[in-house]
Amino acid sequence: MASVGLVRHLRNYASAGVLSAAVGLATFPILTRNLSVSEYGILGLITSSLTLFIAIGKLGIQHAVIRFFAQIKNKNIDFSVLQMNSTVCMVFFTLATITTSLWLFSGLVILPRFLQYEDISSLFLLASGVVFIRLMGSGVMNFLRAQQRSGHVAIAQSLSRFLNLMLIISLLFSTQLNPWALIVCLLVAEITGVGYAVYQYRSDFQFSVNAVSGKLARALLVYGLPLMMLESLGLVLRLSDRYLIESILGVTELGQYSASYNLTAYLDIIVLGALVQAVKPAYMQMWESEGRERTQAFLASGFHVYLVAGLPFIAMFAITTPHLLGFLAGSKYAPGTIIIPYVTFSFWLEGSMHFLAAGLYIFKDTKVLMIWSFIAAVVNLVLNVLFIPHYGISAAAVVTIISYAVFMAGVSRLAFRHVTFPFSLRAPVLMLVASAVVFFLLQPVDLGSDLVNFLGKGFAGTSVLIVIMWFVDPGIKRWMIERGFVSA
Repeated sequence: MASVGLVRHLRNYASAGVLSAAVGLATFPILTRNLSVSEYGILGLITSSLTLFIAIGKLGIQHAVIRFFAQIKNKNIDFSVLQMNSTVCMVFFTLATITTSLWLFSGLVILPRFLQYEDISSLFLLASGVVFIRLMGSGVMNFLRAQQRSGHVAIAQSLSRFLNLMLIISLLFSTQLNPWALIVCLLVAEITGVGYAVYQYRSDFQFSVNAVSGKLARALLVYGLPLMMLESLGLVLRLSDRYLIESILGVTELGQYSASYNLTAYLDIIVLGALVQAVKPAYMQMWESEGRERTQAFLASGFHVYLVAGLPFIAMFAITTPHLLGFLAGSKYAPGTIIIPYVTFSFWLEGSMHFLAAGLYIFKDTKVLMIWSFIAAVVNLVLNVLFIPHYGISAAAVVTIISYAVFMAGVSRLAFRHVTFPFSLRAPVLMLVASAVVFFLLQPVDLGSDLVNFLGKGFAGTSVLIVIMWFVDPGIKRWMIERGFVSA
C-alpha cells in the first residue's frame, strides 16, 4: 500500500512539474525573443537571487515541519498539532519580515556597488514582495506536504505558474516586455498560488498565541538550520557562478549562460522536484510507522529505479535540449549550449542524494549535511574564481559537477552509518555505458533544422535506450508488461 501511495504522490508532483515545465517552455521563447540578452540575463539573476534568499530565510523550518509532523501524527513526540501550527506560523512570519529587510538592504546598498547593470536597485525593491509571500506560503505548503496532500500542493504550484504565463501573454499584446513588468506578473502569480494553499489548509489550521512553544521552535531550528545551510550552500553551487560571470565576462555572457541553464533546470522541476516532495515525506512516515527494514527496502527499490531509468533520461535530455533551445530562443543564445550536458549531469548527482542521505534526515544528524555542503561550496567558489576567467562559462558548469561529486562522496559515507540499503551496480553501470555511447554517437549528428534534430535524435536515442533497458533490468521489463506497454 505504501508503494501505491508513493506512486500516487510522485504522479501528482511530477504532473505539476510537467505542467510547470510546459508553462516554462511556453514562457521561454517569449522572454528570450522579446528581451535583450542582457535583460534576460539580469532577470535570471534576480529570480535566482530570490531562490537563494528564500532558501536562507526559511532556516530549514520547511524540512522540520515534515519531520516533526510525522512524529506528532504517530504520537512519538510530546507536542500537539495546535502547538505545531501556532509555532510554525509565528516563526515564518518573523522570518519573512527579517528576510525581506535583508533583501532590500542587499539590493539597495550592496549590489549596485559591483554589478554592471543599471537600475538593479529598483528591480530588487519590486521583488521584495515575492520574498515575503513565498516565505509565508512555505509554512502552509509544507503542512500540506506533511499530510501528503500532494494533489493540493500540485494544484497550488501549477496555478501560480499558469497564471504567470497568462499575465505575461497579456502584457505581450498590450505593452513592451521588460524585467519590471515581469516581476509584477510573478508577484501576482505567487499571491494567487499561496492563496489557494491557504484556502485548502484552512480547516486544519489552528492558532493560539498561548500555544506558541519556544521549546518546539528551538527543536525545529536545531533540525532545520543545518538543512538551511545545505539548501543555501547548494544554491551557491548553482548561483554564485552567475554573479562571477556577470562581473568577469559581462551581461551578454550571463544571458547566454542563463538561457541554457534555465532550460536545463526543467529537469529539476519535473524529476527532482517530484522526488524531493514525495520521497522524503514517504520514508519519514514509513520509518515512524513501519520501521527500519521496510524503509530500507523502500529506499533500495527507489534508488535502483532512479539509477536505471535516470541515466538514459539525462543522456537524452543532454542530446536534445541544445536543439530545443535553438528552436525556442534563436541563435543568439547558441554559445551557451556548451554547458547543457554538464549541468544535466550535475542535476542527476543532486537527485541521488534524496536517497543516499536518508539516514541523516531520519536520525536528525543534519549537521553532516551542513558541513559537507560548506566544503562543496568552498570548492565551487575557489575553482570558479580560478577557471572562469580562462575557460569561460563551460568552466562554471564543470566545476558544478566536481562540487556535487565532493558533496555526494562525503555525505553518503556518513549517512550509511545510520541507515544502509543494498543496491546492485550491474544494471546502472550497463545503462551508464549505453547512455554514454548513445550520447557520443548522436550528439554530433546534424539532421537539418533544430526541430528536426530535436525530434529525430530524441526518437532514435530513446528507442534504443528503452530496448537496452528492457534487456538489462528485469524489474523494468516486468513493470512494462504489467502495465500493458508491451506483451510478454
